[in-house]
Amino acid sequence: VTTQMKCMQSGSPVGLVFQSIAGSQKGNDSFGISVGMLDEAYEMAKKYCFPKGPNFMYFETGQGSALSADAHNGWDQLTLEARNYGLAKRWHPYQVNTVVGFIGPEYLYDARQIQRAGLEDHFMGKLTGIPMGCDACYTNHARADQNAIENLAVMLTAAGCNYFMGVPMGDDSMLSYQCTSFHDAPTLRQLFKLRPAPEFEKWMVDLGLMKDGVLTEKAGDPSFFLKR
Repeated sequence: VTTQMKCMQSGSPVGLVFQSIAGSQKGNDSFGISVGMLDEAYEMAKKYCFPKGPNFMYFETGQGSALSADAHNGWDQLTLEARNYGLAKRWHPYQVNTVVGFIGPEYLYDARQIQRAGLEDHFMGKLTGIPMGCDACYTNHARADQNAIENLAVMLTAAGCNYFMGVPMGDDSMLSYQCTSFHDAPTLRQLFKLRPAPEFEKWMVDLGLMKDGVLTEKAGDPSFFLKR
């Protein structure tokens, strides 16, 4: 977040200010952040970010982050994750994303634990009243597979999850984990007869990439991007 603050001060265009947060003081210390620092970043975002607002912050969370930093104080992962969401509300976030299986089997051992954690996080996000999404993912060395993650995405969609990640072929090569791909969100929308956010749908329709809530043939044509 400090880098983004410097970017804003130098006049670089910033839309959302990103930071991972933890559910304990020690956990946030390990991230190199504090409540005061995020207060300062939020005030700066209100002044410099190019969207009109009032929501400028994007937080990522995930069960196990405090445990991985030995910052859990003996508390369970679920409690610590719930505290994340309470903390996030302080800054009226645009979105909060739980990266549910990102650390590995040392913290969420297998597909069942990852699925349970994803549903727990979504439930707590709804209770807290924050704009919650989920990166339904698993590390390559976890006892999970793509079927398990697709099952989790289906369950979360049925439960009213706001969004998922879109990664080419569902393969996050940077972090060595697997998650949802670009085509998963449209598939889930069609299965559950859902529509995108109205502003996004209008933009897609104007580009000719969507009609009646469904992607058009043009959406699958990569040459579209070469013509813009």
